[in-house]
Amino acid sequence: MVLSIVAGLAYNSWPLGYWLNPPVAHRGLASELEGLHQPYNWVFVSCDVVSSLLIALVALLIWRRVRGRAGPSRWLLQAALWNVAGFSLFTILDALLPLRCDPSVRRCPSFTHDPLLLFHGIFSITASLLLFFSVVLIWWLDRRDWVLHAILWGYVLFSVFSLISVLTPGQDSWAQHYYLTLCSLWLAVLPYCVWQALASGPASADVSAPKHHVR
Repeated sequence: MVLSIVAGLAYNSWPLGYWLNPPVAHRGLASELEGLHQPYNWVFVSCDVVSSLLIALVALLIWRRVRGRAGPSRWLLQAALWNVAGFSLFTILDALLPLRCDPSVRRCPSFTHDPLLLFHGIFSITASLLLFFSVVLIWWLDRRDWVLHAILWGYVLFSVFSLISVLTPGQDSWAQHYYLTLCSLWLAVLPYCVWQALASGPASADVSAPKHHVR
């Protein structure tokens, strides 16, 4: 839990931008704080890398604890943890491939003229999808946990906020900040949700169920 909470806090580094790089923090996206030639960009890149390494370690530690379990829950959990590991990998790649141009400051070339921009977008979107899949898979293990329901409803709200930001160009940083905070929350509560899901699963029910004596 401690490692996952630290990972969540490190991933949610964008508030530091209001102190370290106010011009970009007030008008740009969080990824622009990591852009080349931006002041303190190494702070935000380092936070993403550290967060990704920590949550990958958390996924590994969880798997070492539960890999002996049998039944369908094992495969669902394994898939969820692989998605978390994939999120870590693509987040690191995304962080180490920062933007060369700040869209909030000037007009940037298209990905046909800057292929790195295309890879940056692919890595970012892939990481986001993998993290969402991990939420869905663990939610499927325990569809009664209110924390998982809250996280899923958070994603629903983000889709609404994204639509609003599309309809109001230039005002989309707040939606991204909300999304990053939501992802950070999921990283922080990942071990708790896994243990809750396993505790309420069929295997636990079998263990706690009273045994009938054969006469």
